Amino acid sequence: MSGSPRGHQPAGRSVLRVLILEDNPDDADLEQRHLSNAGLAFTAVVVDTRASFVQQLAAFRPEVILSDFSLPGFSGESALTIVQEQYPHIPFIFVSGALGDEEAVELIKRGATDYVLKDRPARLASVIRRAIDEAEQRTRRVQLEAQFHQSQRLESIGRLAGGVAHNFNNLVGIMLNYAAFIHGEAVERAERGIDQEGWDRVRRDAEQIEHVGQRVIQLVHQLLTAGSQQIIRTELVNLNQVVGRIEELLRSTIGPHIEFRLSLAPRLWPVSADPGQVEQVLLSLAMNARDAMPNGGSFSIETHNLTIGQDEVRQHPGLSPGDYVCLGVRDSGAGMEPAFLEHAFEPFFTSKPLVEGGGLGLAGVYGIINQAGGTVDISSAPSAGTTITAWLPATPGASASTSEAVTSADQSTGIPPLAVSGPHVL
Repeated sequence: MSGSPRGHQPAGRSVLRVLILEDNPDDADLEQRHLSNAGLAFTAVVVDTRASFVQQLAAFRPEVILSDFSLPGFSGESALTIVQEQYPHIPFIFVSGALGDEEAVELIKRGATDYVLKDRPARLASVIRRAIDEAEQRTRRVQLEAQFHQSQRLESIGRLAGGVAHNFNNLVGIMLNYAAFIHGEAVERAERGIDQEGWDRVRRDAEQIEHVGQRVIQLVHQLLTAGSQQIIRTELVNLNQVVGRIEELLRSTIGPHIEFRLSLAPRLWPVSADPGQVEQVLLSLAMNARDAMPNGGSFSIETHNLTIGQDEVRQHPGLSPGDYVCLGVRDSGAGMEPAFLEHAFEPFFTSKPLVEGGGLGLAGVYGIINQAGGTVDISSAPSAGTTITAWLPATPGASASTSEAVTSADQSTGIPPLAVSGPHVL
């Protein structure tokens, strides 16, 4: 039967993808007419075999499935089993003329969402709407639970990292004091001509201890950042101005072989943050991007305002209704495997050697944004690049002068800005 999308698609509305498993063309047309008459915006694909059903599950990616109970060579029960195994989040509704109540209850226990009798098709649109709403609520609940558990895990790891960092700091401070004492004593004795060659060796050894100690101190600072325990000095900040101040440094960091692009929104709202830490976020992401694109690519920074209403909260898990400033950083590099992506913000989860600072870049980004009261998200896929998006709460009642955008950075690139429409984020 038909494998091409068709349906009722009013302009300006979200179009629902409906997969119909039905061997009677008249019944399939009748179902679609009822959906159209009910004002439902949809596109439908009708199939009647197991092979075409499985194919369209992957190709059409339906948001709801309508299925007859009995078909020649295939059954609605078998279709339900396939969906439950592969796509359990898709609402599955039986539309049958011979389905008894006991059978229907048993099918619902096995995962069906609902059922509609063919002699009562007027219920179909309302059943679909309810099923879609419930599916969205389940998806949002799962997202919020996953985000909550990730936040708890990162918070625990951050506290551990911060505690270790404080102990490191104390011990390294003692070590550096002794190294400084030995260094000074060696210099003094060498200058006095007392076994000059031997004391020069001692001085060089002390300098190596001091050098390694300073590298440990840098690691301590990164740990404190990852644990959101750095001392911060917040002020009203325009993110466009922060980007403008370090634009040349960012360009030199990524190198001439990587295309640098800016899209800075005018009249950007101010946020309350430590500008030095925001610079640290940008530089850390620039270095990550450089390492991910040894053969060249593109590196993009975007800012824009975003107001989230009550109706839009479900599109932004973890955010409450309100005004936000979005900072998006995107690269076209190697991307990340899903297993890596799940742990990307955890300290020390990296493929880089620890002595090179590996494993604390993204953890530090998370710590800084979290300490500023914002949230940060990452999306990536192998060979598809990586996008980091941070949402910082806009500061209410800030002066208009603080919100003035810096547009010179855009003009100086000579590259067209990124296309931005509505509340799109990188």
